[in-house]
Amino acid sequence: MKLLLKALAGLLLLLLIGGIGGYFYVQHKFKPAPNQLVVAGVPLGSPFVWQADNGARPAVPQAALLLPIALPGCPRRCYVQFDTGAPSSVFYAHPLAALAARYPGARPALQPQADTLRNLRFALGNGQVQARRLRVIAYGARQLPADTAAPLLVGTLGADVLENQVLVLDYRRQRFSLLAQVPDSLARRTVFVPLAFTGRRLVLGAAAAGQPRQLLFDSGSSSFALLTSEATWQQLASPQAPAYVAAVNSLGRTLTAHTVATAATLQLGRVAVPLQTVTYMEGTTLLQRSLMRFSGMGGMLGNRPFNQHTIIVDVAHQRFGLVP
Repeated sequence: MKLLLKALAGLLLLLLIGGIGGYFYVQHKFKPAPNQLVVAGVPLGSPFVWQADNGARPAVPQAALLLPIALPGCPRRCYVQFDTGAPSSVFYAHPLAALAARYPGARPALQPQADTLRNLRFALGNGQVQARRLRVIAYGARQLPADTAAPLLVGTLGADVLENQVLVLDYRRQRFSLLAQVPDSLARRTVFVPLAFTGRRLVLGAAAAGQPRQLLFDSGSSSFALLTSEATWQQLASPQAPAYVAAVNSLGRTLTAHTVATAATLQLGRVAVPLQTVTYMEGTTLLQRSLMRFSGMGGMLGNRPFNQHTIIVDVAHQRFGLVP
């Protein structure tokens, strides 16, 4: 009996050490590189547009939130996807190469050294963003669209643009703003909940179906209301509701989304917002699942619950706000 107890104690100790080691490994693995962005011209305002996914079944009219930018030496309007789920911004090698080939004046700014652009400055709304170092990945369209008015996606603008800023996203008017602080007139009308910005990830405290949860706000998940585990998905799904299965492209990796209707609401302070749907994803990596497990996050919130609202992300004061 004593031998058995010692063996069990040893096993528990190994599991504890493994869990602690796994926690620190995941924290290190997902720790973002130092912020390379400098934002000038705040307060900064810009319209945004929705990119549709007409290949999905059913079609998704608001699959990605795109911001127009102006690149140096390039007369063509380009776009970046605004993705708060990405701690660091990246640009895409293929459309940059196509632009450099078409517009010689843009070549010096758009040709990366190895996999990095250096000291790139681009216009966003009435302001400017300078990237001291910007990673470039092998992704994106290799050919410029024949229609010059068609959105040309050249990169992802991540949560690094929010450091020391206040983000106001007015979904109804399709307006993106960066401010130094929240105006008093707006703050008085806003319901705030706690927000963490650890590792440049926006994690807010809310409740779904009456259960307190830590939820990552991911503006790159525009097609979905709440991404969560399969177990939570089963709990929140409306009885007898059919599930819709769709392939999802995540930077070249194909995932499978399972979406079903739900009667659950997202509770932010005194305000309840209908979720309408809940989704779980197949095909995620072990590291992604480990991040969710060790961080204690209960899921990811996309743009859909806020489509008729304005939200405020106040990083400096660690609060996330909804304007009812």
